[in-house]
This record gives sequence, C-alpha cells and structure tokens, in this order.
Amino acid sequence: MKLMKKMLTLFAVFAVLGTIHTSYEPENNAKADSVTNPGDAKRIYSIVVDRFLNGDEGNDDGRDSNDDPDFPFGGDFEGIESQLEYIQTMGFDTLHLSPVFEHETDDYLGYAVTDYNQIEESFGGGEAFQSLIDQAHDMDIEVIVDVPMTATDAFEPLGSADLSVSDLYQSYLDTRGIDMIDFSQSSNQEQYREMLESFTDEYNIDGLSFMTAENNIDASTFVPDGVTSYGITTAEDMSLEGFDFTAHEETRAALAESFSSVNKEIPELPDGTEFLLADHWFSERFTSHAVSENMFPGTRIKQLMTYLYAYHGPVSMLYGTEVALNGEDIPGIHMQMDLWTDQEVVEFIEHINKVFSEQKSAFTGDLETILNEDGHYVTRYNTNDVDFILNVNDTSETKSITLTEDEDGKVMSGMLVGDMIRPHNGDEYILVLDREETEFYAIVDEMGLNNGYIIASVLIFGGFAVFIFFAARNNKKKRKQAS
Repeated sequence: MKLMKKMLTLFAVFAVLGTIHTSYEPENNAKADSVTNPGDAKRIYSIVVDRFLNGDEGNDDGRDSNDDPDFPFGGDFEGIESQLEYIQTMGFDTLHLSPVFEHETDDYLGYAVTDYNQIEESFGGGEAFQSLIDQAHDMDIEVIVDVPMTATDAFEPLGSADLSVSDLYQSYLDTRGIDMIDFSQSSNQEQYREMLESFTDEYNIDGLSFMTAENNIDASTFVPDGVTSYGITTAEDMSLEGFDFTAHEETRAALAESFSSVNKEIPELPDGTEFLLADHWFSERFTSHAVSENMFPGTRIKQLMTYLYAYHGPVSMLYGTEVALNGEDIPGIHMQMDLWTDQEVVEFIEHINKVFSEQKSAFTGDLETILNEDGHYVTRYNTNDVDFILNVNDTSETKSITLTEDEDGKVMSGMLVGDMIRPHNGDEYILVLDREETEFYAIVDEMGLNNGYIIASVLIFGGFAVFIFFAARNNKKKRKQAS
C-alpha cells in the first residue's frame, strides 16, 4: 500500500506539471541577480545614507539621543554594504547615495557641506566608503554619488533671486542657511571640476548626480570627462545642458500623479535620455499620493515599478518605497528604513526584475504606442528579433484590446501574469487584463507540443499500469493463500 501511495503521489505531481504553461524564454537567460540590462537601462536604488541602516554604532557622532527626526539617525556605509544583496535581488544594478562629504553635525542629509575633500566620519569615513564601493563593484553594482552645489568658503554663492528649486528644497536651504554655487562664473566651474576629478579618481565613482538649483547650467563646464552625469530638477520649466541624463520635474510629478490612483492617463515611455523617477529627497513621497487617494499602496507601487522597469533608460526608486514610506515634508520624507516589512512588494519587484532582465532585446527596440486612454496604456517594442507588447491596465475595471498580427503561427506569451494569447479568426489577438494589472508579452512562434512532457507521461502512465498489474496479481495470490 505504501508503494502504491508513492506512485499515486508521483503521478499526481507529473499531472500537475503537465498543466503548467512555460512562457517564452530567450536562449541565453541571464541571472536575475546580475546586471543584465543593456546600455543605459540602469535600475537605480537611491539611499539617504543616514536613514537606511546603522551598521556601526561607533561612528554615531551627532546622533540625537531622543531620535529627533531633524537630527542624524546613525545610518552609515557599513549598514548599506550589509544589504547589497537585498538591493541587487530586486534588480537594482546601481546604488545612488545622498551626499557623502563632511557636513554640519545637525544636517543628516549632507548638503551643509563643510569640506568637499573629506568623507563624512559619521558615515564611516573614507575607508568605509571605499569598502562599500569595492563590494558593490565586486557584485557588478555601479555607484552614483549625489554632489551638493553648496557654496563653501571656496566658491562664490548664487544670489537667492536666481534659485530655481521646489518649495521643499528652498525651505531646507533656508532652515540651514545654505547658499548655492553660482555656476555662471568660470572660476567656480573650474574649481568644482577639479574637486570632482579628485573625488571620482580617488574612490572610483561611476556617476554623479546633481539636485540642480540654477537654470540654464551646462554640466560640460564642471563635470569631468568620462563620468556619467545625472541632472535632477525640482522646479518646472528648467533647462539643463550637458548632462547625460536629466530628470525633469514635470515628468516626475506626472508619474507620481498618474500612478497614485486608477483611471488616470499614463505618460508615454520617453526616449532613453530621460532619467525617470517618481520621487527624490526633495519631493513628497510617491506613496503619499496613493494614501491621499485611499488606494492600496502595495498595488500602486507594483504598477509604478513595472512601468519603470519597462523603460529603455535609467530609472530610480527611492529607498523605502518598497515598504511604503509616505512622508510629504522634510524630515518625514526621509524616515528610517524598515527592511522587514511588505515582503510581498519586494518579491514582486524581484519577479519583474527577472522577467525584464531576461528579455534584454526589448530594450533595443523602438517603441510604438498602440493605446493610451485613461489608465489603459499599450505599447509595442519593435526589435530585430522578438517583438514585445506592454499592456498596462491601471483602471478600475477589466480591459480588453484586440491586436492584429500579420505573421501566422504566432502566440503572445505573457511573462508577468502568465497569459498565453492565441489568435482568433486567423490574425486577431484578444488581450484581456484585470484591473490594476500589467502584462508583458513576447510575440513568438507557437511552440507546439511539449515532447518532454509526452515522453514523461508515457513512462509514468506505463509504469503505473505495470505496477497496478503486478499489485493486482500479488493481491490475488494472497487471497488464494488465505483461503
């Protein structure tokens, strides 16, 4: 009887496996925990160093004993280094750090710079900083550092009337008495460039970001050659030149608004030169929008992150989005990270990373918008190999769209939800998606029968039949002997 139970269990397992659809997979699948996106499709995890994790309590200079949120919490480079695997598993191939330079003790964010030539000791100093960078590089994770444009004694300041910053940024600068550098002056440009060259060479930095405060600045006048630069605006209608990638406030605000709730028009994925993000350390948290609209933050985060991971160019998620931090003002925007909550969202981000990492050819394709209407956004990735369809249903109801394919024998293999769409009437494909879901299809040849499963089924069914035959015969013999 025990043997018979084992055989029945094995049979059931194979029967279940036979019903599972295997979606399209490229021939050379990349590991999900490695840097897989080609070119400029960076997946960036942005961290306020002081607010992530305290790895070394011995360097907690300036930390307020009453945990006043306006004072440092004690986060440091060692704490970040201990969580690199966690960051990488979600598919982030780039680490983005808030300012790391020596700064005023009561300024946890690090813009009140006192010395650009020194690494902040309360973060662990230069040695711990280098250790973090080396460990990240060993894991194929690049490191971007945000560099303040703060006017220390070595730089001529910008007049307050010439600032172009958000209200949050302005309030922060005013509270701490921070002046910004005037980048229209060549002497400032030259000295700032020399500082950046020394910094990037000494620590082997991969990129630099700048929370810009002045309109019409040109990065080529102060950023060293060979270092990737990211310009981030916090005010609308700003013009920046010379940056490799630019995050525009208009786009950021539109993304935060679009994915805050359902039935809102979604911005079309731009070309790869724009830096996409929904929040940063001088904006309200993306999740605060969802909370204000009484929407479930986890679903809103999933929809936003799927959209971002589908983009050709660089994208950023601010630390704590995965656990739904939702502040609206400083310091509430920068609350301490909790690495042990909302595991479902973390696992979802891991899943979409795996899917998009394995479909690298999609990021080489040209985008073609098929539909963009009140939260239902469908775009096609036209490549030289396999074409793809991104179907975002960010509405309050199930949505259907019918697409036509000219080539015969094609199926649309979904890789996020797992849909398999076969043609109707020869060349029509009906894509149906539940509310607040996104699917990413590969348009591939029908794979036909699963020969491996057929062979396995024959062996199992055959073996089971033989087992039944001999079991019945043995049972018959036992009954005769008993009589």
